[in-house]
Amino acid sequence: MHSVPEGAARLEIEGSPMGELGLNKIFGALLALALVVMGLREVSMIVFGGGHHHHKEYESLNAWAESNFKGYRVNIAEVGGAGEVIEEIYDLGALLLGADLARGERSFKAKCASCHTIEQGGSNGTGPNLYATMGAAKQSHSSFSYSGALNNTDGDWSWENMDAWLENPGSYARGTSMAFAGLKRDDERASVLAYLASYSPDAPAQPEPLPEVTEEGDAEEAAGDLSETDETVIDGGEASAAEDAAIEAEAAADQAIEEAADAGAGAIAEATEAAVSVVETVTDATDEAADEVTEAVETVTDIVEEETTPEE
Repeated sequence: MHSVPEGAARLEIEGSPMGELGLNKIFGALLALALVVMGLREVSMIVFGGGHHHHKEYESLNAWAESNFKGYRVNIAEVGGAGEVIEEIYDLGALLLGADLARGERSFKAKCASCHTIEQGGSNGTGPNLYATMGAAKQSHSSFSYSGALNNTDGDWSWENMDAWLENPGSYARGTSMAFAGLKRDDERASVLAYLASYSPDAPAQPEPLPEVTEEGDAEEAAGDLSETDETVIDGGEASAAEDAAIEAEAAADQAIEEAADAGAGAIAEATEAAVSVVETVTDATDEAADEVTEAVETVTDIVEEETTPEE
């Protein structure tokens, strides 16, 4: 068999068009093409949320919209309804019925005793002695120097005035020198009021709780108002016609809402189908391109192996 010198074979390969530099260029181009194809495939999956044609099941269209469009849904029923707003009425008399003298004493010693005494004949401190204060005139201790802020308030130390004073002294008497934030809890304040009254022999009688208002009482009062005036006349026929019109309007509104909901559902379904179709098309295209790249790489590899295999 005729053998070819090793040096001659090396020179022939290096001098051919399929030299080392040419092979590097081919492999580099194929590698770049493969990376581009794979990158396009990943981008399409990220953008369209593709992923093996798997479609997640959603409980409702709202859930689908929240998941795919990153939106937020507001439940109208939770925002606030048209329920009746009940105004809370402050009832000092009812609070005083539940007053606790022992609690009032504890609160007084903890929050008031550093500035006031309450026993008969007690000395003044930062504030005046508070014996016999309930029912007395304001600024009644001649031995104490008042700031004068109470001059701008009306009445004596009634239950109502003392309650307002203890709740917020600075708001009740502007410019007072009493540096006290006040008793904000209604039940605690009522107990302190009862405790002050227990050291006030001439304390006025406690205010009575407000009368309870019942639905029956409201109905009777409304009926009395209607019987006393002749200006308001309700015709049965007109009321019936108005009621029928209201029912028809409500039915029309319900129908309009249902039609709008159906139209919205159809539009969302069409958009979903279009998006799925785009994802499938892009995925198929990337799969075909990947197959073509693989075949091209295999073909070039075979050619390179044939060119670089030395003949025996």
